[in-house]
Amino acid sequence: MQDVANGVLPNVLLFGIISLSARFSTDPFFREIDPRIRGRPYAQEAEHLLNLREVSLTTIQASVLIGAYAITEGDAQAEAVCYGIACRNALLLDLPNMAMPSRVEQEVNRRAWWTLNMIDVWSSKGVGIPRSIHPRSDVPYPMEETVFLQLRREDFDLPSPTMMQESAASLLTQMVKLNAILVEIQNLNQLAASYPVFQTGHNQTVDDLTQRLEGWYNNLPIELQDTHANLSRYTSLGLGPIYYNYGQLLYYQFLHEDAYDDTTFARFYADKCKSHAAGLLDITYRAFAQPGCEVYYTMVGHILVIASTVQLHTLLFSADEVQIRAARSRLEKNFEILSKLQTFWPTLDASFTRFREFHKACQKSKEASFRMDRWMLQFLFEFAKPVGEKEGDELAELHDWSMSELGFSPFASMSDGARDVVMV
Repeated sequence: MQDVANGVLPNVLLFGIISLSARFSTDPFFREIDPRIRGRPYAQEAEHLLNLREVSLTTIQASVLIGAYAITEGDAQAEAVCYGIACRNALLLDLPNMAMPSRVEQEVNRRAWWTLNMIDVWSSKGVGIPRSIHPRSDVPYPMEETVFLQLRREDFDLPSPTMMQESAASLLTQMVKLNAILVEIQNLNQLAASYPVFQTGHNQTVDDLTQRLEGWYNNLPIELQDTHANLSRYTSLGLGPIYYNYGQLLYYQFLHEDAYDDTTFARFYADKCKSHAAGLLDITYRAFAQPGCEVYYTMVGHILVIASTVQLHTLLFSADEVQIRAARSRLEKNFEILSKLQTFWPTLDASFTRFREFHKACQKSKEASFRMDRWMLQFLFEFAKPVGEKEGDELAELHDWSMSELGFSPFASMSDGARDVVMV
């Protein structure tokens, strides 16, 4: 903000920021413009100003902003290209190790590097291409955010004795560590989708990842733990939803096993999937209930759809009336939130479409709809690609049923526009 006030922020970054933020503005200037398209002219101007021949931090930042805008309109390929440009620039510059004149600029470079590492994981998986960059052990983790915000350009102090504690208390550092676990969760699900039965060592890998995920959670500094007092700080940057989402992704494969296999192992991890989905939804509901804490970033749409399918599993297979009522209530709340998000982000149309395709798969065969196969892998991880119908050998024998039989219609409380998107 200091750079904006002083007029030194490059225009390409200013327009990139406005392209994402204008949709939330209450300024009368935007009153007659649909929030979903307010950012378009600013994104176009940012693209025009982007100089691909300039290898710099500005090019990295601008490419990320333009890529982030591209995915809001469903252009996954443009997003991937922009993030690829950012990653290549970072590699060419050796960004985290560049000699800088101040501590704040050094820290900005490191934070940009680690942010690119995280972006690269989920973006590359989202379009099914290899990653561009990988974590490096010689790069320090980011410092704690309040310490970072106190730095000034004229400061250049040596690392303090509390540097490790500062890093451990950093939201970005914890997200980086959590992201490393996501990579292994992705790989595990890839293997599960490649074989009709779990391979030797699969269950042990699940146990190991469970220990890592729970160990991460249990070792969080107290100021980052999921408490009411920490809600505004914790949720607005996405740390809580990310943890719960990674848990539901890790255990999702056991929902199919639990539907027909009454083994203790399958039931235990299917219940953990449901617990993580419930935790994700609980923290999301609490965030929307507290002014200023609402989670309006686009990825919420994707993870809410996944959590909604977990609720569908309960409606389809549970005999517990308490669980069924809770699942039905969560589905209704989820669609209310998704409809709110849809007023800001065009990409939420795709979230509704993905749920529609899952709904159709359940109508064809509820017994096979939760099986971890190629279609399910794409549904869970390749969020940037549209999912088609689950067809052929991916479905068992057809079994007709209607969601109305479960006492829930996901489209009943939706706006006309949202309903049109889903029902097309």
